[in-house]
Amino acid sequence: MLYRRLLIEWLVVVIAASLLVTASVRGRWTAPVDNILLDSMTLIRPANADDRIMLVEIDEGSLARIGNWPWPRSVHASALEMAAKARPAAIGYDVLFIEPTAEDGRFAEGLRAAAPVYLPMLPGLPDADGRAATTADQKPPPPISAAAAGLGSVDVNFDDDGVVRRFEPRLNGAVPHLTELLVRRIDPQAYQAHPPAITQIIPFQRPGAFRRVSFDDLQAGRVPAALIHGKVLLFGGIASGFGDRFLVPFSAGTLMSGVELQANMLNALLHGDFYHDVGTPWVLAFSLLPVLLLLLAFLHFGPMTNLRLSLAGLVVVSAASVALLLTTGWWIPPGSALLGLVVVYSLWGWRRLAAVSEFLTAEVVQLQKEPDLVPAAVPASGRGDLVNVETNRLHDVIAQLRALRAFIAEILARLPDAVCVVDDDGAVVMGNIAADRLFGRAVRDQPLLPLLAGIGLGGAVREGEVTLPDGRTLVLSRAAIEGVGTIIRFADITELKAASRAREEALQFLSHDMRAPFSAVIALLQDRTSGDSGAVTADTALRIRQHAGRGLQLADDFVQLARLENARVVAEPVDLTGALAEATDLVWQRARQRNVAIRERIDDDDLWVMGDSALVQRALLNLLGNAVKFAPEGGTVECRIVREGALAACSITGQGPPMPPERARDPFIPFAPGTDAAGEASRGLGLAFVRMAVERQNGSVGYREMPDGMKEFTIRLPLVTDD
Repeated sequence: MLYRRLLIEWLVVVIAASLLVTASVRGRWTAPVDNILLDSMTLIRPANADDRIMLVEIDEGSLARIGNWPWPRSVHASALEMAAKARPAAIGYDVLFIEPTAEDGRFAEGLRAAAPVYLPMLPGLPDADGRAATTADQKPPPPISAAAAGLGSVDVNFDDDGVVRRFEPRLNGAVPHLTELLVRRIDPQAYQAHPPAITQIIPFQRPGAFRRVSFDDLQAGRVPAALIHGKVLLFGGIASGFGDRFLVPFSAGTLMSGVELQANMLNALLHGDFYHDVGTPWVLAFSLLPVLLLLLAFLHFGPMTNLRLSLAGLVVVSAASVALLLTTGWWIPPGSALLGLVVVYSLWGWRRLAAVSEFLTAEVVQLQKEPDLVPAAVPASGRGDLVNVETNRLHDVIAQLRALRAFIAEILARLPDAVCVVDDDGAVVMGNIAADRLFGRAVRDQPLLPLLAGIGLGGAVREGEVTLPDGRTLVLSRAAIEGVGTIIRFADITELKAASRAREEALQFLSHDMRAPFSAVIALLQDRTSGDSGAVTADTALRIRQHAGRGLQLADDFVQLARLENARVVAEPVDLTGALAEATDLVWQRARQRNVAIRERIDDDDLWVMGDSALVQRALLNLLGNAVKFAPEGGTVECRIVREGALAACSITGQGPPMPPERARDPFIPFAPGTDAAGEASRGLGLAFVRMAVERQNGSVGYREMPDGMKEFTIRLPLVTDD
């Protein structure tokens, strides 16, 4: 519907533009602009002034020396006789001799002496239909007419603005122009090669281009004969208030005397340098073509491109008109084409602006009625014209939509799970921060399959639970969005899986390991009560005490580990050497019972670390206790404290039984199976506590096995800095 309306409006503009351009061409609406451009061309490409043309000017000096006008015809006769001595090629005398006088005979003698001399006449004006004369031809008296070589018209053709730009042969009937007669006489071949058949544009010379002499100097014989020999002499007045003056193009001086105007026309006839007006059909075609091309461009390009094409059209049309004139001599006025381009662009731009304004107004009103649109921070201003008001409203709606989009994008970006929106081609068009972190780079505009392959998913989307090579567990789910693509969610459940495993291990520990010693106690008691005496022997009491103590130790270790997960750690300077000494004192009694020696190697007594003193001491106590517990009878446990850069390291080394493979890989994991030196089961809760306590103090733990069954456990904590 919208495209159909567009075509209808386009056709209306085409028709209106065609009618406008046609009327402009036929009515010469743009003639002032065209004339300015045409008048400028003489400045660019002036024709050559013919050396054979010479002006004999009746100037102010001649009037001052000879006398006021009109002069006796004997003065003209003497001037002609003086010129005849130098034998000029021809003479054109641009002075009207219409009224008879007593000196006509004398003037006729001068004409015959200087022959050929051509005189002007006034042709009769034609009637309205151009077939009959309304006035008779005005010629010189018979003696003068008979002595002249020919009589010609000196009328000129004025444009609508009163400027003479064109030469029109036979302007008033069949009388030839004076300059035509001169050309026929002095250069018949040039006349035949360039016969003036139609109106033509005069290629004016700049002022002063032709040679000239004063009438008085010629009459007095002060002009050398060689200067005028073989020349075409044009006599005429140039003095102020005397003789004809014509408006000419500004490039030719704006105001020109009649004799100089005749010289310009004669020069153009001799050289065939006239510019030519093309016919109206060609002007119409030249004017319509760029307008129609621009209208076609309106259907295919945007506003900025159409603006550039319009400006380019103005330049190209003007340049083409100038280029045709300068290269071929044909003049196609560009004004109508320029007018058409300007009007068409303005009309089309106005119409499209009005259509867009109507459309946007309706859409904005409808959009503002829809729910869930974020309110505008600042209401739209109602001041200004309609376009300004609607623009402000559109600005508000766009701001609201941007706010809504930013709100949705922020929600997506801050989701804890990785989310990607994938188009139908498999490219990620949107992804959040968690997705960038999951894949290790920005996912937007990236193909999805290589991203999946990069994290070990084999380049395929498989819904459900998957385990990555690095041990992480993800749950993949997807949801299709019609017309957009697919939403894919990568939920990281690694911690949930770990918590689930820890829960199962804790349940197993509670149901088995902690029940075992108490079950043994109950069994021992039942055995004694079922006996004859019912008395508890010393051996039985020792065994009961051992089982109960083991159960209490397991319970205490489990509780300490559970408390540490949520306990608040307060970092303060702790003397690591002192903490080790206190832990050694606490295990000394047990070590003595098992005949285990504890040796200390302290490289630096003044090592203070940042940590929680209770946690540091408990971690050291667990490591020493385990070392003594697992050491063989009569074994040795070595404790060493050294400085490692910005860290302090405390290593505890001793012998112990072989660990199961799953325990040997990481002795610090909780609930891992193991046995002590006496063969009793161990679940590693103490070592798990050590790791958690040290890591919560920004430290680290280490373990390595050495030859001869020696095992080394190390904790590293940051030293206290000067700050």
